[in-house]
Amino acid sequence: MKSIKYLFLAAIVFGVYACNHKPTIDELTNPPAALPASFKFDQLGLKVITTFINKKQGTTSTLYGNPLALKTAIAGTNQIEAGEVFALVTWKQQDDQHWFGANIPGNLQQVELLKSTSSIENPIVLSYACYEGKDLTLKADTLNNQDRIKYILSQKPAVMP
Repeated sequence: MKSIKYLFLAAIVFGVYACNHKPTIDELTNPPAALPASFKFDQLGLKVITTFINKKQGTTSTLYGNPLALKTAIAGTNQIEAGEVFALVTWKQQDDQHWFGANIPGNLQQVELLKSTSSIENPIVLSYACYEGKDLTLKADTLNNQDRIKYILSQKPAVMP
């Protein structure tokens, strides 16, 4: 009977300690996956279009778009309008320390920005830029830009309620 009392008392002490634990900011957020504030990503007003995982490379990606790009993606048309902005953000996956067997975004790998504009001479002009690494430095290599543009525009939106 005494052992039950001690176990009960230990459970109460553990419960009180667990309830009083205040998590740190690093426990509540995922610092390696954060985009640098200097990139001003949140000022673009983008919404999630879709997410996907590349198991071979161990990456997870999210495709964002402004309201015009989101509307076009949902409509399923291939007609690009001036003013659309797409951003494909890719992270290396890491194990989730809070959920056994799960993976979450880890270190930021790259952000690809695709913007459409128009002019009198050209009805639609696409500009593509790829920023790499944690500091998001502009990638100078433009060899596969057209392939990446096609890839970004071919993504189907996730089903949203």
